[in-house]
Amino acid sequence: MNCSFKIAVHSVKIFPKGATATETKMQTSKIILWPLAFLLLGIVFVGAKEPELRQLNVVFRHADRTPETFPKRFPNDPHMYESFHPIGPGGLTNEGKRRVYHLGEVLRNRYRDFLGSSRDDHRESLFAISSDVARTKMSLQLILVGLYPPSADSKWHEQLEWQPIPTYYNEFSKDTFFNSDRCQMFIDELTRVRSLPDVQKKLGKFDTYLEELRKTVGKKSKLNLNDILLLHNNLDIEKRMNLTMLPWMNDVLADERLIEMRRLYYEINSYTDLLKRLLSGFMLRKINEDMFEASTNANFTRKVTLYGGHDKNIIALLQSLKIYDGHFPDFTSALIFELWFHDKGYYVKVRIRRFFTI
Repeated sequence: MNCSFKIAVHSVKIFPKGATATETKMQTSKIILWPLAFLLLGIVFVGAKEPELRQLNVVFRHADRTPETFPKRFPNDPHMYESFHPIGPGGLTNEGKRRVYHLGEVLRNRYRDFLGSSRDDHRESLFAISSDVARTKMSLQLILVGLYPPSADSKWHEQLEWQPIPTYYNEFSKDTFFNSDRCQMFIDELTRVRSLPDVQKKLGKFDTYLEELRKTVGKKSKLNLNDILLLHNNLDIEKRMNLTMLPWMNDVLADERLIEMRRLYYEINSYTDLLKRLLSGFMLRKINEDMFEASTNANFTRKVTLYGGHDKNIIALLQSLKIYDGHFPDFTSALIFELWFHDKGYYVKVRIRRFFTI
């Protein structure tokens, strides 16, 4: 995977033609809690005209899924040997399908005025892309069902509130939006970072715990940070699905050290500016380019771009924007970039939708 690029990801500024930085100076407020589980990072303007929404970019995590099976990593977990038929390991559950469909409804209701009354106007105004993974592709389809239900004119089946909408993905080996952590430049930099004395010190604090945990889960070789991420995800999902939890599984899931190690995983993966740029820079660049087009090109018709991805994508964006607070994005969590116009200037609001309980 070619992941060479030059981009500054920490400062995204949108200026209209002829405007100066002084005219469109951005002031960032504190993060505050909004209804519907939304958090807002943005600006409040007082002026003669109401601010006007111009474009949306929505990055969301896929819906609830079944555990992934790693019998060699965690042989003592009885669910590592299940087929989870007919969904399969890592497949979307029915609850997850309902939840991500509802996310589409939430977006439709929240941005109804911006999207317009026509629910069929998506050919030129929408672009939807996901990673090359079944659960993200399916989640993207489901969010579109809630976001763009057919109007009476477009309804082609009396019992189906659904219309076909094209979605896109890049081949896994070429996907720099969602899987740039697989490119060689990232791998080389991460290897270098993990060998740094201060990082080794952070990891060394957990040596005893990792050996205890290795014996508990039954792995023959040493556990690493990737194992920690997979283990925490699986145990959390198994508990949510009301699967049988052996005593050790509940104990491990409740151990704060497991949480600390997962946070350390994300910290190390974004330890340097280069790692941050490689993890989120491609997507941020695309978002920035689209916002620039929306603010300068009268013929730019795209209103909404949907990115169906993973928790790691949301965390990477939050880290690059320097607003990550250590939480783990739940299924269907979303990061929403809103481009607003007010008087002579453009500004961006970032909303964080942490979770939604059905």
